[in-house]
Amino acid sequence: MPASTPSPDNQRPACTGEAHAPFLTRLRTGAHLLEAGCGTGEDLHYFRELGYMVTAFDASREQASAASRLCGQPVRVCHFNQMHSVVPFDGIWASASLPCLHEQELAPVLTHLASLLKPGAPLYCSFPHLDGAQSTGSPEGDYPLRVCLDEAGLRALLAPLPFEPLRLWCAEDGVNGRWLHALLLRQP
Repeated sequence: MPASTPSPDNQRPACTGEAHAPFLTRLRTGAHLLEAGCGTGEDLHYFRELGYMVTAFDASREQASAASRLCGQPVRVCHFNQMHSVVPFDGIWASASLPCLHEQELAPVLTHLASLLKPGAPLYCSFPHLDGAQSTGSPEGDYPLRVCLDEAGLRALLAPLPFEPLRLWCAEDGVNGRWLHALLLRQP
């Protein structure tokens, strides 16, 4: 990772939990990533600065416009289940976006995201931790956080899905509370 490109991990410690490095080690140079729920584009910008090709979407037209302005590329406006691709992605980054769904939407959305990934490819996601999350708002303040999970809850959610949890860990800060982070691998 180039030293000249600072990681957004330093700006949102609870929300990203120093996840960029373990995610990026699973990718080849020039990989094609999907950023699922890109918000205003900080991670999109970071991945592009590192030389990755990134397709990004957000459900909010305002957030997608802000991300597009920051990164100089089009950002799709759509929901998770509306995202489709002919060619599978080398990795998916879903930082703090899945908790905005309703609980009953999580398994179908994760299954859909799995269909967009190459076998063995990583998916990173994060959730407010059940034992320490802030109760309202989100790190960006634009989306309601509807789902909080602990490690057991995430493992139960993933059990029937085509993902293998590679690493689960927690991080917290005074602004965003405690968050659960997961690096998952798409099973064949």
